[in-house]
Amino acid sequence: MRAIKAQYFFSYAVMGSLVPLLSVYLRSDKGFSAFDVGLSGALMSVAMVISPALITLLADKRIDTRRILAVAFSATALVLTAIYFSSQVWVTLALFLFYGMGFVAMLPLQDGFYFSYAEQCRLSAAPVSSYPMVRVWGTTGFIVPSLLLYALIEFLSCPSSVIVPCAVTFCLLSVINSFRLPQVNMVGPSEDEEGGNTGKKGGLPTVEALKVLISPEARFLSLGLILAFAATTAYYGYISLYYSQVIGIRSSQIGLYLSIGVVLEIGFTLLMPFLQRWIRLKGILVAGLFFMALRMLLLASFPNIWMVLITQVGHGLEALALYVVPVMFFNRLAGNEFRNSIQGVYTMMVGGTSRVLGGLVAGMVAGSGLTSLFYYAGFLGMASLLVIVFFFRGIARTDDEEHLERRHTVQR
Repeated sequence: MRAIKAQYFFSYAVMGSLVPLLSVYLRSDKGFSAFDVGLSGALMSVAMVISPALITLLADKRIDTRRILAVAFSATALVLTAIYFSSQVWVTLALFLFYGMGFVAMLPLQDGFYFSYAEQCRLSAAPVSSYPMVRVWGTTGFIVPSLLLYALIEFLSCPSSVIVPCAVTFCLLSVINSFRLPQVNMVGPSEDEEGGNTGKKGGLPTVEALKVLISPEARFLSLGLILAFAATTAYYGYISLYYSQVIGIRSSQIGLYLSIGVVLEIGFTLLMPFLQRWIRLKGILVAGLFFMALRMLLLASFPNIWMVLITQVGHGLEALALYVVPVMFFNRLAGNEFRNSIQGVYTMMVGGTSRVLGGLVAGMVAGSGLTSLFYYAGFLGMASLLVIVFFFRGIARTDDEEHLERRHTVQR
């Protein structure tokens, strides 16, 4: 399990290197307009419509996931290096498309790898860490680059472009760590007596996963998440610019302010078993979406440093709602033969669609002002919340999930 936790740490550290200062870097170093920033996010997400489903399909077709991860992170490091040295806006935009092809598929592939490994451990009566206890290492990995970048920018006077070499370094560490991951012997199709949901034997895993995604149990969850991710695309695509231009936070400190909520996220993740027993997964989802929408609307209405600090409090619940709960819900509907593919198809259909459209619309709205953009994102988040509250009924735990929690100890 240590290698799997390390893989989450390094992969999320790539995002933690880029996300806090990416829009500032693109505006100051690459000459991007506000619309170009949104377009870069949309281009990254175009790849999300294709590559996650394709790569997770390869994993379900018995191609070694560890080798797929090594190749993809190597390619991502090369593309980021090219972005660092590119001098024309159109070239940089094109490179973001290729960056998306490599990196965005890695997160659902990692999730699929974990759930396949957990299922293998269940069948062999071996202990395994729960998903939240593994995913928390990704949260930790997201925080570390902010501290490193603060020191580089504040004390060594490095430019904001230092975020790219930092991300490349963590890509290379991910490549090295992929050779330490355990071997997963893919289990065969689920059988009715094993509990859980099954796919059709011999069917294409991607097709079976897509059927689950639009099934009556999951269709409103998918719709609500599409709206939610469109909102977060606007938020995370421009939050560093908002902090810098509207609130007046120095570039070196932006990552630190964003890390406050991420640090709190660790506590929420560790408390997730308690929260799940108390309000169940749907309750966590509803609470997280509520805080997401509220944060955006409060920042738009009261753009000051105190509101920046106050709105970090609910970030942990928001992160659980967007990045942990959906993965667990969709895994409950997965058969063993498409356990990887369901994560890839979810990323493609929900994440990809919302981020492509969300990035383009956000770029257009941002042209009329960043405050207007945050109001737009907040109302979009409220629409997502209403869909989940009134139309999504939840997805019952499978027998396998209950069996796993009952029989095996949690390794922290």
